[in-house]
Amino acid sequence: MNQYDLIVVGLGAVGSAALYQASKGGARALGIDRFDPPHTMGSSHGDTRITRQSIGEGEIYMPFIRRSNEIWRDLETSTGQELFLESGGLIIAPESATASFHVPGDFVALSVDIAEKYGIPHEVLSAEEIKRHFPMLMPRPVDRAYYEPGAGVLRPERCINAQLDLAIEAGAAIRTQEKMIRYQADSQGVTVVTDRDNFRADKLILATGAWIGDLLPESYRAGIRVCRQVIYWFEAENLEAFYPENCPFVIWIGDRLEDFWSTFPAPRDGLPGVKLVTEQYHTSTHADALSRQVSPEETADMYHRLTVPRLKGLRENLIHADVCMYTVSADEHFVIDYHPESERVVVASPCSGHGFKHSAAVGETLAQLALDGGSEFDISAFELARLGDIRE
Repeated sequence: MNQYDLIVVGLGAVGSAALYQASKGGARALGIDRFDPPHTMGSSHGDTRITRQSIGEGEIYMPFIRRSNEIWRDLETSTGQELFLESGGLIIAPESATASFHVPGDFVALSVDIAEKYGIPHEVLSAEEIKRHFPMLMPRPVDRAYYEPGAGVLRPERCINAQLDLAIEAGAAIRTQEKMIRYQADSQGVTVVTDRDNFRADKLILATGAWIGDLLPESYRAGIRVCRQVIYWFEAENLEAFYPENCPFVIWIGDRLEDFWSTFPAPRDGLPGVKLVTEQYHTSTHADALSRQVSPEETADMYHRLTVPRLKGLRENLIHADVCMYTVSADEHFVIDYHPESERVVVASPCSGHGFKHSAAVGETLAQLALDGGSEFDISAFELARLGDIRE
């Protein structure tokens, strides 16, 4: 049987980071993925992912974003690849917003409070100031924005590739297109059985994203849902106007959950269109039952209802569409914890749609939990047990 210090199952954003950090630290590590990362079958794709320094979701995330930013810079130096594009970022919401964004409350005000406490450069813009600075946007008089000039987007596929490549350089083994069938933890270690082989390790990290519910006791599963999301790229009248140096990302919260909408700057070497997303939480699915077809009705709703009233310069021609998944906890916060049945097994998920920016540091934390028996950061807010309390 193949023997390792650590096995990581799932090599998306968090799993690739954990494998890299563990192998860099000298552990004999194995990574397993049922697909071939980076891929489009999970939650870690889409060419760009928003990152910002002020985390309105809560101060509990600030150690993770600060450490992740350090790791991204180190990875850029180590690989010579550009992983982060600084574009600035806007979070727009009406002054009397009733729709929440991951946490209750006014997300603009929450972001301002964190920025002021941590000395993060920012501005609060009125609707008129938004239009003056960014004439492609069409806010209403009731809208205002938190603007962070140092924010931008990460390149998720590159981030995953960089960490997997460096993990291999550090001695890690990687098995792709290989599905874990089961695992068994005992007093001496963990046995992992795949559809191709058996492996043995001292510790196991489960970073399986939307499939994590299948690996938890039944009593916790009701606290985790999988929600299908769609990513669209529409043709621009002038794509250069949406390059990162000209266009920030925009998170637009709106009056209702159904009005949530985001747009992203277009990397020069990315898809030849402008990326748009919305979010839905009313319909749950299982990762294996996900519909990957994007209907004309979905596309029309994104363009006509959500985009045309807010953004100038896009044509109705859809360049590309992808489907991804948000694995959502009942309170929309992360899970970073030991498995309730064995401390030889570490569990990571769900990121609830706001995890990629933190993933480098979350992976480092998972490696610490598995190999050192504890973590540098306080992760008590991310304990798995709370999901049972919420469920009840």
